Amino acid sequence: MRLTVINGSPRRGRSNTEFLFKLFLEGFESVEGNSSENHYINSKDWPEKGVEVFSSAECVLLGFPLYVDAMPSIVMAFFERLKPLCGRRGNPDIMFHVQCGFPEAFHLRPVERYLARLAGRLGCRHIGTLIKGGGEGFRQMPEKYTRTLYDNYRALGRCFGESGELDRELLKKVTGPERLSFVGRLMIRAVFAPMLARHWNAVLKKNGVYEQRFARPHEA
Repeated sequence: MRLTVINGSPRRGRSNTEFLFKLFLEGFESVEGNSSENHYINSKDWPEKGVEVFSSAECVLLGFPLYVDAMPSIVMAFFERLKPLCGRRGNPDIMFHVQCGFPEAFHLRPVERYLARLAGRLGCRHIGTLIKGGGEGFRQMPEKYTRTLYDNYRALGRCFGESGELDRELLKKVTGPERLSFVGRLMIRAVFAPMLARHWNAVLKKNGVYEQRFARPHEA
């Protein structure tokens, strides 16, 4: 199987989407005869070649982050450019990968439903949508806390490479909790929230905007 991988993150190869793609592809490409090709929506030539890449693909894996429950504008613009392909015979099979910083899966369910409808309008076979919360946090965790998650990503990729389908049980394991328990919410506040605050403060300082972190330009 030839898998066309389309990364819709503005951060391209430095993104959490890219990191998780690599785990999935390790499993997928461990199956003899499978291969992949990678593309980035956030590239200068994508507006010209994107529709051709999509329309000539056998199977597409398209992923992107959600930023406060909204997909990147470059992804929406690409979806709009696919309109001429709606209902065309020979459109590729498609599956999606969506991740966000919020740890609970329910934040991603509305866009999951949107993507299923998008696949239907295009006339693509919708393989499914892999959703993952906590996307900004797991890369900050010690390996012992993430080993099982990463192994499940690889296993999911391998199962897809063998069957052409997403294993539903592995999908549930990768997705994580729909909603955190009361104890889980307390742990987030006590342990992970301070960790993420330090991470984001470092990012703000790196970009020279730390002093503006409480700015409210929309109120001006």
